[in-house]
Amino acid sequence: MTTRATRRRQGRGPVLLAASVTLGVLALLASVVAGWLLYTGARLAWTETQERKQAAPPGGRWLAAHDTEIHVHEWGPPDAPPLLLVHGTGAWTGTWVSNVDSLKNAGYRVVAIDLPPFGYSLPPASGDYSRQAQARRILAVAAQLGPQPVTLVGHSFGGGPAAEAAMLEPGRFVHVVLVDAAIGLQPADAAPCESGGAVAAVAGWRGLRTLLVGAVGTEPAFSAHWLRQFVARQEVVTPERTGIYQQPFATRGFSAGLGDWAYQFGTGCEQAASSRAPGWRRLALPVSLLWGEQDSITPLAQARQLKSLLPRARLTVLPGVGHIPQIEDVPRFNAALLQVLANQP
Repeated sequence: MTTRATRRRQGRGPVLLAASVTLGVLALLASVVAGWLLYTGARLAWTETQERKQAAPPGGRWLAAHDTEIHVHEWGPPDAPPLLLVHGTGAWTGTWVSNVDSLKNAGYRVVAIDLPPFGYSLPPASGDYSRQAQARRILAVAAQLGPQPVTLVGHSFGGGPAAEAAMLEPGRFVHVVLVDAAIGLQPADAAPCESGGAVAAVAGWRGLRTLLVGAVGTEPAFSAHWLRQFVARQEVVTPERTGIYQQPFATRGFSAGLGDWAYQFGTGCEQAASSRAPGWRRLALPVSLLWGEQDSITPLAQARQLKSLLPRARLTVLPGVGHIPQIEDVPRFNAALLQVLANQP
């Protein structure tokens, strides 16, 4: 007859086996992660070696702007109406390559800028990547484009700083065009922001977050995957297009700068005017909204929410494209943007 003690010993066998297997799997995963981070550290040391001003493609220049030097690239006659392009997350001046000729040929002086930490702009001395700081950098560049009022185009992440700049100095601009803008409107009854927590404590280690960004965000093998998450038309993510987005990866400290930006973005408690409804209701400038119908990052509902705050604003919806319409359907986007520019609200 099996005793109770014997049955207990027999019951513990599968439990101990399961525990051993679980510990073995965790140990294997830990060793894989550690190995990947070691590889990442070596890769960053080997590849992120170029100074920004030497690595940037020909034709650009740097303008002193607030607390840094902003990399800009220009097309078209210097006396033509200025059109200032502000890119989204992961992009830079070069990612407008399929759009600038159409705008230039329509009679605009096209000026594209790199907002730090993206592209080839220098890291800000202040280390401040807040929306207000980015807006002041945009304003500083706009002030150096001459006396003509500037038309401002902000895409995705760049839409927030573009809107903030227009709210800080509306007299500087004649028209604001927001393309699938990541505004992040806060409700009137939003709870006070609380920074910190365990994730913030871990991410506060700059060396660790640099490795994490390098292992996932700036690892070239993953670039096409990440770009596909932002578009509805997957076929546009070609090796050539992906290569454009990867160009700044070779600059010194690029992954560290992205980590600093992401840390402030994730843990900061901004109170930007452009994140609250009253700031939009007070904005007297003409505003146009250009949105991809299939955008899953900043869905069309967000455009309609902005439209409700701006009765004069005109919303143009682009069918069949997602969050980056300027690369997903180049002819349709270029034609739609020119139509918006020619018929401001």
